[in-house]
Amino acid sequence: MGILLGYVLSRSGICFTGLVRDIYLLGYRYNIVLFLTMISIQGLIYYLLGITGLIRIPSYLPPFSLLTIAVGSFAFGFGAVMANGCLTATLVKCGDGRLSGWIYLAVFMATGYFFAAGHGIGLSKAARSVAVVNDALAVRTTPVPAAVFAVTTAILVYLMYRSRRGGSPSGRRWALETGPVLMGILLGLAYLVSEQTGRHFGVALSTPVMSWIYMFTHPVETCGGCNPYDEHFGWGSMLVLGIVLGSFVTSKISGEFRIVKPHKSEILRGIIGAALMGFGAMWGLGCLLGNGIVGTAQFSLKSWYALVFLVAGIWTSTRIWYAPMLKD
Repeated sequence: MGILLGYVLSRSGICFTGLVRDIYLLGYRYNIVLFLTMISIQGLIYYLLGITGLIRIPSYLPPFSLLTIAVGSFAFGFGAVMANGCLTATLVKCGDGRLSGWIYLAVFMATGYFFAAGHGIGLSKAARSVAVVNDALAVRTTPVPAAVFAVTTAILVYLMYRSRRGGSPSGRRWALETGPVLMGILLGLAYLVSEQTGRHFGVALSTPVMSWIYMFTHPVETCGGCNPYDEHFGWGSMLVLGIVLGSFVTSKISGEFRIVKPHKSEILRGIIGAALMGFGAMWGLGCLLGNGIVGTAQFSLKSWYALVFLVAGIWTSTRIWYAPMLKD
């Protein structure tokens, strides 16, 4: 599953942070359609799998802190712009030869570990006890979400068909709409594949990335991430490895693999951004993919709430780092 995701991400050139950033920076409102398409198609598949009994759909999700989700999600979004891509983009960079990906991944893991299992865990736990609310929606176990996503998917597909774009002039990238559609399908099918291992969740990256450290350090206690299944080496751990491998294989086959050193002018900003993402993912209980696209497809109140602050963080950072360049 990870290799397929890495392939689609590499071939389509899709960047979740870039989609959200350019809505504000360049006025690309069409990106809203592309972003919602990934949520809607995935959500439709998720609930159809639930209705047919192939996966279990919980009516109750863990409670969350309004404070930590807001602060963490904003920090993650802000840092993603500074690092020129979220955690998903970082894994793709690791595979296609960009050394910045490995640097930012190391910083993300070190910062994430500090707040999830290191000396910062006390602060994380204390903050999580502030303004706690439940994430229980009985409607999750009814046919209503499936009907909602069926309608929204039909509308979004129609809008994409009417406004469809062609591929890039080089011909190496797919049509603009292909990536989001395939991502939605893969993310939806991931629930079924994951369920076979006893892991009742879809695609997640933050804690699966951290599980590679946990495998060696065996922390007594962890605090943060997306779900307890990923705190141990398993399906999620192999998923993130697969994304790197998928990116590597795709870039090699296409002849685009290059060992690229990061620009000195960008590396410090990227490191700070990666640190913010590591902190933000632990406090926000997920990354832009995990909360903004996967969790929202599950009708998670926490994820929809997080998405608001993820977007706010991305747009605020864009205003600081990119908007002045356009004026110049």
